[in-house]
Parts: sequence; structure tokens; C-alpha cells
Amino acid sequence: MADSSVVVTRFAPSPTGYLHVGGARTALFNWLLARHTGGRFLLRIEDTDVARSTQQACDQLIDDLRWLGLGWDNAELVYQSRRIEIYNRIIDELIARGLAYKAYETKEVLDRLWHAAQRAKRQYRYVRPRLTDEQIRQFQAEGRPHVVRLAMPVKEYRFDDVVLGANQGVGPGEVQDFIIRKSDGMPTYHFAVVVDDAEAGVTHILRGQEHLLNTVNHIALQEALGYARPTYGHLPIIMNSDGSKMSKRDRDKKIRERVGQWIRSGKKTAEQMAQETGIDPQRFSAWLPDKTGNDSNPLQLDLGEQASVMKMMGMGRGDLPEILIHDFRENGYLPEVLLNFLSLLGWSPGGDRERMSVAEMVELFSLDRIGKSNAKFARDKLLAFNTEACASAPMPRMLAAFRDYLSVNPDSLLNNADDAALEKVLKMNHGFHLLREVDEKSRFLFMRDDQIELQGDAVEKVLKKNENQGANALREILAILSGLSSWTAHEIELAVKGYCDRTQLGLGKVAQPIRVAVSGSTVSPPIFETLEFLGKPSTIARIEKCLANL
Repeated sequence: MADSSVVVTRFAPSPTGYLHVGGARTALFNWLLARHTGGRFLLRIEDTDVARSTQQACDQLIDDLRWLGLGWDNAELVYQSRRIEIYNRIIDELIARGLAYKAYETKEVLDRLWHAAQRAKRQYRYVRPRLTDEQIRQFQAEGRPHVVRLAMPVKEYRFDDVVLGANQGVGPGEVQDFIIRKSDGMPTYHFAVVVDDAEAGVTHILRGQEHLLNTVNHIALQEALGYARPTYGHLPIIMNSDGSKMSKRDRDKKIRERVGQWIRSGKKTAEQMAQETGIDPQRFSAWLPDKTGNDSNPLQLDLGEQASVMKMMGMGRGDLPEILIHDFRENGYLPEVLLNFLSLLGWSPGGDRERMSVAEMVELFSLDRIGKSNAKFARDKLLAFNTEACASAPMPRMLAAFRDYLSVNPDSLLNNADDAALEKVLKMNHGFHLLREVDEKSRFLFMRDDQIELQGDAVEKVLKKNENQGANALREILAILSGLSSWTAHEIELAVKGYCDRTQLGLGKVAQPIRVAVSGSTVSPPIFETLEFLGKPSTIARIEKCLANL
């Protein structure tokens, strides 16, 4: 193990899009360990997968980390794609020392060997072929594509894991030579990560349990290169409430399920959907679940295609499970609440404690309190955390959070509101779960009077039911509201309740028609505060327009 008085941790994501919840939890634990010990937390961008890594995806990932408040200590980001010469120099040295070699098998040959192992019901293990010098010279002369493999010593590889315990690893029968440079000339994850960690002086590596067997390869490379071994800790897997592994595919799966329902109900055909969304018909057809409803399809739509399909079906973000950190930001969670919740996915501060500030998490964090069992992502618990935090947060904090929410929801009409108006809206919606709820319930307040569209079901259930009882009450209350000289929530409430007493109508049978008239729907903030916010001219204009439409 590395012997250093300063703890150095790192987070090394691949920039293929917005940050996943699992990646955020990994980043958080590494960040907490560094901050708790007074060490350093480093950020490295592992972008050697040229086909999938883009600058836009990198920017999105960095923006997610900044939103969470997980700052890093390296002044300049390390991009693996800019270190190819360093990797190649080290690989060439390994080849010269006989510790690595070029392998020329084609994909077809490797596939054939793998299938042969499957038929024989044995685990496939790569075995280095015995090539003559003449064969190698011939391959080189014809420019035959090749990879570079580490000549991995056949022995037992064991290591102690601070989470899973001692004696992790594999025996001699499970090791095999693995690729350290791909045929396109790019280093593999296994190779680059070991070199980068050693050069950065990383002392502790916390990552998901899916990397457990990768650690064996990394130890072999560390031994070949003479690097110190860091302390490893493999974190429990994050599961959905139904026991399935939480994955980016969950979003795509939800959309696909809705598409399947539309097709089965006859709302639209697959061909119509493909045409309306601009997705290639063959790709769209291949993406659909089969006729039995089986949804094991590995093909996924990209985020842009998903958005097009959702728009066609009227799906909102609230219809999808939050998987990416950006999902939580778009829906209006507070980042400090999300960090608190993520910290509890596999770690315990002790006792029954759950609600913590970031400073308290830093103070309490320790490796010995990370558990081995899979962690369950309880969305109802996260929602309760957010509801409580929003209710107790001071107004300046909530205004800043609301502004941030609006910055990633540019289509919201509330972007045009000043801070005074946003503060009123937040107070009117007190007790909300998400900022998205505040936005959706309050958008009508910022529409022009002529933009209000009455929802058909609201009109039928509230205004026309019982021989137009709601519409008749609305017509009578319009005259009363028009005569008010003082337009405050209190005065409006007194006038409306006075009308209810005289007519023996319940408050709901009067308030709901007013709500439908001014908002177009049956949902709004408290009605009297809503009318005060709108002002008398807009309130009267909207009621008159509603009655005229009826």
C-alpha cells in the first residue's frame, strides 16, 4: 500500500454525457474522504474512448459536479486523450522488457475461441499463441492490426479491501493476458488508470463493486511498473426499490413502455411515430419492445431522440425516473439535499442520524462505516428530504435555488419574473416537494390573459356539471369581485365566503370555478393569494373570457 501522510483521492469519469447517480455517489465518497482527512481530491477525464467522448459531454459532467458543490483540487484537469505519448512510451518499455507483447488475432478468431469455450462449458481464458519470428515479421510487414497485451504472471493476486474485507482477488487459474493498448492505438482503461493514479500520487481509490475484478489487472500492472499499491475500497451497488440495478437504461425503458402502450391501444403506429419524431424507421422499429411486451432490448435512444418521443406523447420530465444528476437539477431538488441522500447509500454516520449538512458529512465520514450490502434508492425518502429542506430553508437560499432551476428550464415563463414575484410564488406554494411543482402550478400567473386555455375536463367537471352550477356561481361572483375597492387576499376571501354563506354553497363550489377561469385548470396555489397576485384587472378579464367561451 502507498505510504503517504496526505490522503489523495480521485474521481475519473468517462465523458459520455450527464453524470449518473452512481458516479455522483462515487465522487462524493472520494471527496468526503479527502475533505475529512485534510487531503486532496482530484478530477481526471478518462476520454480515451474517442467514439463516445465529446467536449459537450465533458462540459455537462463538470457542470453537474459544480452544481453538487464537489470541487476538485487540481488546478488543471487531466485529459487522458492528451497523454497518449506518455502511455505509448511506457508500453514500449514494457514490450522491450518482455513484460508485454503485440497480439495479432482478429476479432473473428477471438470470437471463435470464445464460442468453443462456451460449447465446452468452460470459462474462456486467453492463451498467448506461439508465433515464430518469421510470422511476426510477416504480420508487421503487411501492417496487420494488433493490440498490446500484458504478459500477466500466472499466480495468485490478493488484496485487502477497506469495504469488502481481506483476501479479495483471484487464484492462478483465473488470470489471463489482457489488452493494455487497443488496435486504434489508444490505451485501455486498465492501463491508463494505473499510470495516471501513480503519477498523481493517488493513495485511496473508492469505486463501485463492478470494478472489483479489474483491480486484479491493475495490481499486475502496478507490479510490472514498480508502482505503489493504493488502498482500495469497492462501494455497494445502488439498486432501485424493486431490486433491479439502477441504470441509465431506466429512463429509456420507461419511454419505451409508454410507446408500446400507445401502439397496442391503436393511438399511433410505429411508422407514424418514427415519422413524427424524425427517427429513422428501422432504428425506431429495432428499439421497440417485442409483441409480448418483453423489454430486454439493449438498444437505447439518445437524449435528443428520447425528448422527441416524449414530446409526441405528452410525457414530461416528471414521468421519468431521475437517473442523471441533471434530472434532479431540472426537477428542482436542492443539491445539498441530494448529497445528504447520496451519502446514505452505503454509508452510515452512526446511530439513527440521517439529516446532515455538507459540513457535518465531512466531519463524520469514515471508511469503516461504509457497508457491504447493496444500497436501495428510496425515492420517497429523497422527496421527503427535499420537502423538509425547502420548507425550512431561508428565502435567499430558495431564491438562489429557484433561479438555478430556471436556468436549466429556459422554457419556463417564470424566467421573466423578478425576485419579488418569485418570492411571492414560493410563499404561495409553501409545502411543495420540488421546484418543478411550483413552476408548473404557477406558470399561468405569468401568462397574458388571452393565453389562458380552458382544459376540457375542468370545464365539464367544474363549470358545466349539475346544470351549469359552477358557471352560474362564477357569473354571480364576477359581479361581487368587480365591486371590490380593496384587492387583497383577505378582502377577496371575505367577499367570496360572504357569497357562499348567502347562497348556501360550499367554498369549493365557488373557489374551483374561479380557479378554472383564471388558470384554465383545477390546480393552482391558494386561490385568494392567487387572485391578489394576478391583480383585479387580470382576474376580471379572465373570468369574463371564460364565461364568454362557455
